[in-house]
Amino acid sequence: MPKPKVAVVMNADMYGQLMSAPVSQALEAFAEPRRQPQEGNLPQSELAGAIADCDAALTTWGSPQFTGEILDRALRLRIIAHAAGSIRPIAAREAFERGIVVTSAAPIIAYYVAEHCLGLAIMLLRNIANHDRAMRAERTWGSAAHKPADSLFDVRVGLVGLGQVGRWLARLLKPFGCEVWACDPHVNPAAAAELGVRLVGLDELLRWCRVVSLHAANLPENRHMIGARELALLPDGACLINTARGGLVDHDALIVELKQNRIKAALDVTDPEPLPAESPLRDLPNTVLTPHVAGPTSAGRWHMAQAMVEELRRFFAGEPLLYEVTKERLATIA
Repeated sequence: MPKPKVAVVMNADMYGQLMSAPVSQALEAFAEPRRQPQEGNLPQSELAGAIADCDAALTTWGSPQFTGEILDRALRLRIIAHAAGSIRPIAAREAFERGIVVTSAAPIIAYYVAEHCLGLAIMLLRNIANHDRAMRAERTWGSAAHKPADSLFDVRVGLVGLGQVGRWLARLLKPFGCEVWACDPHVNPAAAAELGVRLVGLDELLRWCRVVSLHAANLPENRHMIGARELALLPDGACLINTARGGLVDHDALIVELKQNRIKAALDVTDPEPLPAESPLRDLPNTVLTPHVAGPTSAGRWHMAQAMVEELRRFFAGEPLLYEVTKERLATIA
C-alpha cells in the first residue's frame, strides 16, 4: 500500500526549528513528505500547486491560508495538521465544510504559556524585577521600597478564560494552595469543578482576586474587555497578567492605572506588537515586559511538530486523534 503524501508547508527557518531528525524520521516512517525548499513563506499563489497531489498538509506559523479556491484544487487533501496554535490563519471555514480534518498543537503550546504565567505571577508578587533593577542601578543591597514582597501561596487567582492555557495554569497553581476563580461563559460548572475552579462573573473576579491572568480568545467582542472600568475594580496591589493577546486590554487605560502605582502588570503581549519604543509601559517600575515569548521553548517546538506528526500517523492508521479542532469550536477558540 503506498504511503500517504504529506506536504510540509514551512519556510526554511521554521522547518529548522520544528523538524528535528527524530521528527522527520517519524514522518518518513509512514508517509512520503513533500517539501519545496523555500527561504521565505510560501506565496498564496503557489500553495495549490504544492498540495495538489497530497493527502495531508503539515503547517506552522507563516504558512498560507487554505482558502476555498485553493481547496477546490486539492482534491486529495484529507487532513491539515498545524504545528502551531490558532488555526484561523491557516484553515478557512471552507476546510471544515469540505470535511477536511484539522488538528492543532495549541494544547501543546498551552502548558508552556501556563508555565510563563506562573513565573510572571511570582515575579510580580516577589518584586523580583524591581529588586534586580535596584541592585543594578543603585549598586546597593536593593531598595527598601520593594521590601517586603508577597507570595503566591494561598492567593486567590482569577483566570479570565478557562481554555487550554487557563486549565493548565489552574493545575500548576494547585501546589501553591491557591483558590482559583474563573470567568468563561463557554465552560460548564461541572468541568470547572473537576479542576477545582469556581466560576464567577468578570466583575466579581476582578474585585476579589489578587492575581488576574487573561486567557480569553482573541475575538472581536473581547477587544478591550479590560478597560478603565474593569481596571478600577482591581483591589490595591493586584497583579494583572496578559499572555493571551494585547487587544484584550485598553493600554491607554492600563497606563493611567499603572501610573497611580496601585496595581502591577506583566505583559507578554501588547497592542501593537512590537511595543513602540516610546511607550510609557517601558518605563513604569510596576510593569514586567516580555516580548511575546510565553510559548514553547526550542525543545517545545520539536514537541509540537512531533505531536502533529503523530496526529497524521494516527489519522492514516484509522486511530482517534488527540488534538482535533471541530467546526463547532471555531466560534469560541482564539
